[in-house]
Order: sequence, then C-alpha cells, then structure tokens
Amino acid sequence: MTGNTNTATDFRNTILNGDSLGLMRQMPRNSVDFILTDPPYLVNYQGRDGRKVRNDDNARWLRPAVNQMHRVLKWGGLAVSFYGWNKIDLFADAWKAAGFRMVGHIVFRKSYASSSGFLRYEHESAYLLAKGNVKRPGQPVPDVIDMPYSGNKLHPTQKPVAALLAGADERHNIVRSRYEIDISPNTVCTKSSHCAS
Repeated sequence: MTGNTNTATDFRNTILNGDSLGLMRQMPRNSVDFILTDPPYLVNYQGRDGRKVRNDDNARWLRPAVNQMHRVLKWGGLAVSFYGWNKIDLFADAWKAAGFRMVGHIVFRKSYASSSGFLRYEHESAYLLAKGNVKRPGQPVPDVIDMPYSGNKLHPTQKPVAALLAGADERHNIVRSRYEIDISPNTVCTKSSHCAS
C-alpha cells in the first residue's frame, strides 16, 4: 500500500511528503536498512529552463539532515549520497561528524555535458557511506556506471532509476535493500515507491 501522508507510524511502502528533518525525527532509531539521497548541492543551481532546486542556496539543513540519516540507519547499513563536487568539504565534514565512513565513490557517467567551465561536466558523483561494520559484498557494484538522460521532467536535477540499478542482474544492484530515504530537504520516500522531490 502506498499512501501520501505527512505522518506515519509504519514507514514501509509509504510516501511521506514533508520536511525530511521532521519526518526522519519521527522515525525510530536504527530502523532503515539503506539510504539513497540526492540532496541540493549547495550551488544555487538553476536549470536551462529557469527551474531552481529548493534549499540549494544554503547549508543550514546539511548537518541536521545527515545526523538524522545516521540516527535512523541501522548499524551495518549503507547510504549512497550524491553531493556537489565544489562543496565536498561541507558534505564530507557533515558525513564524518555524524559518524559515517566513506567506503566508496561512484561516478555516474552522462552522455552529455550538463554545463562547462574549465571542464565539461559529464558525470555525477556519489559517496558510499557506512555506519558501523559493514559486510563487504561478494560481487561489488562497479564504481563507474552509465547514466541515461532522464529528461529532467520531474525535477531539474532528476536522476534515472536505471542508473542506480547498475544493470539488470541482482549481483550489481545498488538498490537492493528494503528501505531508502531521499533527504532532499522537502522529501522523504521509500524505495518501493516512485517519487520526485
């Protein structure tokens, strides 16, 4: 069953629409198996069509959100967090301060440049974060994954689910745990649901 609510006591298979900090504070400690998040990159992003990303102009939410991620993630759990490359110091400091260990880095290769400066920006990056002692997989996921263009219809920095699946077979699947949370400052969602922030 999928519901669209602002509060819940059973967070499985439910879309919770609201402030992620408030929603995560309602969740029990150590109750989430896996977290996947694509938060604002803190770069005041504006797409070619003029759309902006909410809360991308400040970092006030970052440490509180990462602290809540760590609180709700089970011991031995993993999180995948996208980040803004030019703000990696802020993201890494928040992850470490909350108690996460950076155990891997994933590059999502795009077939186009989203923008350019000194270089053409043809990838997105995410860190694999661990809470406690995490068992290594028998068949690790590749650290470079092709990312097809989503069209950005739902969100100006939308990521395609196919890129996160990293291939059709179960051996190379990042998203194979029961729960996940998107900590974009206005959305929390479960893995079994299709959601946009």
